[in-house]
Amino acid sequence: MQSLQLKIISLIIFFSITLFASTVKVDSLKLNQKIKVDSIIVKGNDRTENFIILRELTFAVGDTIDNKIIHFNKERIFSLGLFNRVEIGVDTLNVSKIIINVEETWYIYPIPFWYVEKNSIKNLTIGFDLVWNNFRGRNEVFHSVVGFGYDPFFMFQYINPALYYNQKIGLSLGLGFYHLKNKNETATKILNQNFSYKIIKLNGGMFKRINQFNLVGLSIGLDNIQNELNEAKIFMASNKSTDRVPYLSFYFVNDTRDLKQYPEDGNYFYLSFTHKGFNLFDVSYNITKTDFRFYQKMFSYLTLKERFVTRNTFGEKVPYYDYSYLGYEEKIRGYNNIYFENRDYFLTSYELDVPILKEWNLSFDLPLIPKSLTSARIGIYTSLFFDSGITYKNFSELKLSKFNSGYGIGLVFLILPFEIIRFEYSLNKYGKGEFVIANKYSF
Repeated sequence: MQSLQLKIISLIIFFSITLFASTVKVDSLKLNQKIKVDSIIVKGNDRTENFIILRELTFAVGDTIDNKIIHFNKERIFSLGLFNRVEIGVDTLNVSKIIINVEETWYIYPIPFWYVEKNSIKNLTIGFDLVWNNFRGRNEVFHSVVGFGYDPFFMFQYINPALYYNQKIGLSLGLGFYHLKNKNETATKILNQNFSYKIIKLNGGMFKRINQFNLVGLSIGLDNIQNELNEAKIFMASNKSTDRVPYLSFYFVNDTRDLKQYPEDGNYFYLSFTHKGFNLFDVSYNITKTDFRFYQKMFSYLTLKERFVTRNTFGEKVPYYDYSYLGYEEKIRGYNNIYFENRDYFLTSYELDVPILKEWNLSFDLPLIPKSLTSARIGIYTSLFFDSGITYKNFSELKLSKFNSGYGIGLVFLILPFEIIRFEYSLNKYGKGEFVIANKYSF
């Protein structure tokens, strides 16, 4: 099976490189040429409102721009995830007139998913992720996910980034129902058995876009978490079988990345503080999270990526279900089926990406199928990576000898704006190797 996968990968690489040799990248301006913009026109946006596109631009009428600025803005517009193709050029008769050509994508599609915990088919969860984007042309998102099997759940989310366009204010709403197995192995060992939670989540929030790069937000919510095993109530925040947890969260985002789906340049900073409980229902604790990412081009074709992410909990009593875990949402590559838990975690990652096929706009016609489903931006990259992380209770435990580290090599296929597929082989500090297929970018 593994040898067959490697053969398929080799054929795809060969086919893509052959096609790449026949493509030509066209710049809208001559090298080092600068122009002063006197007008901006958007074409091809049959559904998307002009302002959704124009507010991504870092230049305006009257500004002087060059190819570097044009390329960055092209990538920022593509990062919206609303288009199969974006081109920014100049009018052939009036070089000061900027023309933005976009090709709308398909906006509603189900994505099947599955995942297995602890490397056992008995712990299989399968389901569908249904996304409906841009249904009114304002980049709104209806997002629902349903899962069956080991951890059944249903989740719904609505995001409107332009609720009040002039004030740059957006809205988010969420609702979820979950029946999840306990993830805390310490609790399982203490009770000598595992148990489940029934969880209902309700939340809403407002966020303000300060400019193209900065955003602040506030969200409120209520979680109702019911423990199905009476003996396990000692692990709850209230020491009861059910925790009712109101919360308030503040967050700040600074994002200067070029292509958000797979960045080559820029930074991403995320900071959040959440207070849970307010001493109501005998619950009171806090969670902070930071996520710093740095992307830097090297020698014009290599990209060096760095990431530092932390999650910290503190308060009178932090329930086991809200501890910090590595191995689920955040992973150390090389430890795909190994889980780490404690009050806090720290994770760092380094990656060096080399393009095989940087950008190829694929488009073909099929009968009865909309062209928005048969067009995509294709890219292929190889990567070298190193991850290292630790879970801990206090800072005195932060010792290099206690970190778990992994390293390896990967092959990444971009099928934008639809999908990203990663094939990775990694080794952990014990020399044990693993092959992983994932459907999102590492960071």
